[in-house]
Amino acid sequence: MKRILPILTITLPLAFLLGFFGDKPAVKPATKNDLWVEMNAEQAKTQILAIPSLAPLVNRVKPAVLVITTESIARSEQQIPPGFEDLFRFFGPGPNMRMPEQRSTGLGSGFIIHPSGLALTNNHVIEAASKIKIKVGGELKEYDAEVIGADPDTDVALIQIKSDRKDWPVIPLGSSNSMHVGDFAMAIGNPLGLEHSISFGPISARGRRDIQPSGKRGLFDFMQLSVPINPGNSGGALLNMSGEVIGINTAISASGQGIAFAIPIDQVKHMLPQLKKTGKVSRSGMGVRIENISSDLAKELGLPFAQGALVREVLPNGPAAKAGIQPGDVITEFDGKAIEDASSLSVEAGLAGVGRSAPITLFRDGKSITLKITLEALNQEIPLKKADLKSLEELGLSVASYKDSSVQGAKVLEINPRSIAAMVGLEKEDVIIKVNNQAIKNAEALANIVKKAPERAILRMFVRRGQSTLFVVLQKP
Repeated sequence: MKRILPILTITLPLAFLLGFFGDKPAVKPATKNDLWVEMNAEQAKTQILAIPSLAPLVNRVKPAVLVITTESIARSEQQIPPGFEDLFRFFGPGPNMRMPEQRSTGLGSGFIIHPSGLALTNNHVIEAASKIKIKVGGELKEYDAEVIGADPDTDVALIQIKSDRKDWPVIPLGSSNSMHVGDFAMAIGNPLGLEHSISFGPISARGRRDIQPSGKRGLFDFMQLSVPINPGNSGGALLNMSGEVIGINTAISASGQGIAFAIPIDQVKHMLPQLKKTGKVSRSGMGVRIENISSDLAKELGLPFAQGALVREVLPNGPAAKAGIQPGDVITEFDGKAIEDASSLSVEAGLAGVGRSAPITLFRDGKSITLKITLEALNQEIPLKKADLKSLEELGLSVASYKDSSVQGAKVLEINPRSIAAMVGLEKEDVIIKVNNQAIKNAEALANIVKKAPERAILRMFVRRGQSTLFVVLQKP
């Protein structure tokens, strides 16, 4: 049987690497010129540096690299008569019409972080999976795996290999905070199904928060990479040159070839205890509604730059109210980190941790003020009692009460892929905020409205998905 050798892609021209001199003093001009600098003959001599082989690094981490395959059950619309799609989507399937099941498979990467078989990957790799299979380090044997915890907001999932083995090889976790723009990194995974392929290149930027993988919004704070990453690489390890994990490869830029993004591992390490203990991550929050600063508003407020997060509303009895933050304040720093816009503040506050106290700097009335805020858990999910479930089960929904600093309603926890709700486009993590012009404050309110509605009644729903609000119509069975 032929061995599949790791594939190495070097993203920078070889000439660049061969001509790389490291830190050198400024070049002195050989001749006087006011427009440019030229090297003299001695300085222009090319000093060729040997490129170290990555083979030892690859061989060390390869035994802990996972090939992840998933199986999912999806609904099929192939049996809907042509021309009737919109009508069917509006009214839902008839009482005698069953949606056929369609099984699909997926491919991703992962890596083991603990000898017991705990491993990390992306949430989107395993999110809809009914079965998860893994192969380890190029072995032919397949193992089952189960999800221990997942966080859709950051696209991180913790899985467990189902095995009695307690001495799995691991890849140690390093520090993403120690990495700088220009540092080299290596990605390893299974792009396009080509197992244990590697790619290599520099970190080209940090703090990318305006990226939406697969159109999804979340608390993203990506490292940008000039490292080729393709479908199948998702969930794989991004390594420094010491063989430590510094990120989880997650996003591919559709608009630019050779640009990819990774979740910083320090952010992941902060979440791991919660994922292991509760299966999810409880977000911390400030209890404010915020927005970006425009250039005109910055001038009016006396700010030197259009930078920071404008406090539009302070929620009563929340952390911000207790700290003394007021509407109209512009938050410029959080826990010593500069706040560029509303998105960066949401990320920093959301990932800081419940109960964490942090200094916060704001601009008010032409002055800079520093306050101290203690963050609280503002996301609350309270499952429905069994007595309230029946009316929603008819729609194919499992929900819980949900509330955070910007929205409250009934959050979709599970959805039957063959149900009416799935047919009209409802998805997991959606928050239903209004039905038939009635505000939904919690899961019980949604259950009561659906329960009281007569058979075949039309339910007009407003749904919050990320930062967008959608309008959905379905018919009660």
